[in-house]
Amino acid sequence: MKTSLVITTINKPNDNIRLFSKNSKKNKWDFIVIGDKKTPKKFDIKYGSYFNLKKQKKLSLSFAKKCPESNYARKNIGYLLAISNNADVIVETDDDNIPKKNFFKKIKLIHKVNQINSLGWINIYLQFIKKDEIIWPRGLPFEYISKKAKINLKKIKSNFYLQQGVCEGNPDVDAVYRLINSKINIKFKSNLKYSLENGISPLNSQNTIWHKNIFPLLYLPVTCSMRATDIWRGLVARHILSLNGLKILFFGTTMFQKRNFHNLHKDFEEEMPVYLNNKKIVDILKDINMKKGTKYFSENLIKSYSSLIKNKIISRDEMTYLSSWVKDLNKCLVVNNV
Repeated sequence: MKTSLVITTINKPNDNIRLFSKNSKKNKWDFIVIGDKKTPKKFDIKYGSYFNLKKQKKLSLSFAKKCPESNYARKNIGYLLAISNNADVIVETDDDNIPKKNFFKKIKLIHKVNQINSLGWINIYLQFIKKDEIIWPRGLPFEYISKKAKINLKKIKSNFYLQQGVCEGNPDVDAVYRLINSKINIKFKSNLKYSLENGISPLNSQNTIWHKNIFPLLYLPVTCSMRATDIWRGLVARHILSLNGLKILFFGTTMFQKRNFHNLHKDFEEEMPVYLNNKKIVDILKDINMKKGTKYFSENLIKSYSSLIKNKIISRDEMTYLSSWVKDLNKCLVVNNV
């Protein structure tokens, strides 16, 4: 399967980016880097394609021209470029994640794994920690911090079009966790895999694998905060996949995060909509009349965000960006013969 690795950055090439570049070349992956307003003008990598703002806006993508600058959702441009380049699989991460050797292993669509039997929200991190400690993923409603999943010991063999890896070191936790834990160095179990089934867990963009059958669900909303966009993207994707009987895989770490500097109080402010609305979003999505079938993914995506707008979760301006994304996506999928 042709694989594209997509990241966005506002920093100069660091050791992580150079590792992504070097190993993408070695493993014959495409490597796409999306810059933004703060990205240094001089940005040189030995292998891969870097797109600064000027280069992005010259693309024949309406989304690239409409998406605001200084916005994490410009990563959507990288997805579109990968799709137009005939990617079968898109792997995404961030520039402060350090890839382990197994990050670049051959990506498999089919896995034999244990199923999570729990319904509703669960704390997926509790399945991966090596010792008894309290930790939860960004986006998990606080009342479920202690809810450990029930596991079916009998393994199933299935296709997993969406696969979410956990990152150890300084993993994807929220500002509340970081404010009460001054030192974070989490060790996760690396060889575990679970099918989420009917459980609900936040998905992020730190270490995530998307197969071409579900590329429409990659869309990161533009008008919410950076700390909400990948979480809300994940809730929408999870619901549409579940409606179609498609499964999500959680797997043990292939990455170590050494986090870039963040203002934790700003992070907390940007996460407030997540704390307040994630449970509401799940309930809103349940009430939408969606059609089954992968050919309706884009239609269901539009229905999802229309409903979130109607319920005042997200700005009505979102439809402008989503419409551009869907228009560009359809063109790219034609090129990719999907």
